[in-house]
Amino acid sequence: MKKTNLTALLALVLAFGVGAQAKVMETSVATVNGQPVLSSEYDSYLEGVVEQYKIAAPQFLEQPYAQDVLGREVLKELISKELLYQAADEAKIQVKDSEVDSGINEIKARFIVDEKTGKEDPKGADKRFTEALKKQHLSLKAYKEKIKKDIAVRKLMEQRITATVKPVEEADVKALYEDVEICMKGNTKKMKALEKKDPARFKEASLIAAKLKQLTAEQVRIGHIYLAVTKDMKPEDVKKKEELAVKIKAEIDGGKDFSAAVKEYTEDKAALASGGDMILIKGIAPKEIDSKAFSLAVGKVSDPIKTDLGYHIIKIKEKRAERQIGYDDVAKDLAQYLAQQKIQNAMGEYIGELYDKADVKVTKTFESDKLIEEALAKQQAQAQKADKKEVKAEEKADKKAAKEEKKAEDKKEEKK
Repeated sequence: MKKTNLTALLALVLAFGVGAQAKVMETSVATVNGQPVLSSEYDSYLEGVVEQYKIAAPQFLEQPYAQDVLGREVLKELISKELLYQAADEAKIQVKDSEVDSGINEIKARFIVDEKTGKEDPKGADKRFTEALKKQHLSLKAYKEKIKKDIAVRKLMEQRITATVKPVEEADVKALYEDVEICMKGNTKKMKALEKKDPARFKEASLIAAKLKQLTAEQVRIGHIYLAVTKDMKPEDVKKKEELAVKIKAEIDGGKDFSAAVKEYTEDKAALASGGDMILIKGIAPKEIDSKAFSLAVGKVSDPIKTDLGYHIIKIKEKRAERQIGYDDVAKDLAQYLAQQKIQNAMGEYIGELYDKADVKVTKTFESDKLIEEALAKQQAQAQKADKKEVKAEEKADKKAAKEEKKAEDKKEEKK
């Protein structure tokens, strides 16, 4: 089995602030075999998840009780983590100090680039790393302890999965590819047959097909200068952004290097390290940018483009035509996907076993709990009402039957 990417694992721990130091008499959102899942830990983790959704799927957060939905998932995740921590401790999994130090160094390497300038600054990496810990209310000692636990869990899962998960068979890979190919080609008849036969498999194949279509679609690499505009911004401030965009384009037309303009003007600080470069897939970007990006020639710079997010100036750096793929092109990726599915299923089953044996008490409540309770109460009331109607109907039918029977007996007596 492939080892879990340690850098990614530890980055998540730092990003979400899992393991914030407990304060005296701090409240908890749950207990797992008597061990508390701290409120600070929950709040910090949830805050990180919400921030990710603000970037990747802001429309989801606009839905009613969206934060409750995310909160329940975060709580579930934290309970699962505590179950695994305890299982690793019970299994006496050993973690060397050198492994923890290696993990710390991998994380520190992420701080080599100064986000403010977009330039590499190895000397300032330690300082930026320490500042990130402080923001999450973490001491280095507490962070190291948490990393040690996470490495122990990874080792535990590797042992479990190595013992229980069988290798992926090529026949399984080919079978998946055939279903994905049906979806990619849009064969309606075969797609309907697959959906009827196995809805879950159809959904899986459709999602993979959609992803492959994106990866093989026409693409363009652009340089990007971004000036943000928000909904609450005053009209005069929006006008200033527009004027600045026009000014930037004029400077570039006058000979200013595009990369230099990116560093000087773009408000997308995360993109500074790459010089504002990004890959666009046809049909995915906002239509205003999409139409320009795929119509301009390589080397050309667009006029300012207005979208709901602000003003954009793009430079076309490279184009790639749509590609056709076959089984050999994706067999390795599909095999890895199936292996990952097996691993996830095994992990889910193992966590389920731990949960069944554990004493888990959830104390966290959500705003939508009352709605759920009300809905259940309404369902129960409706069910009771239906039962009463059914009982009354049965009683009425019994009375009618008894009356008919009495009439029949009376008629017999009259004949006698």
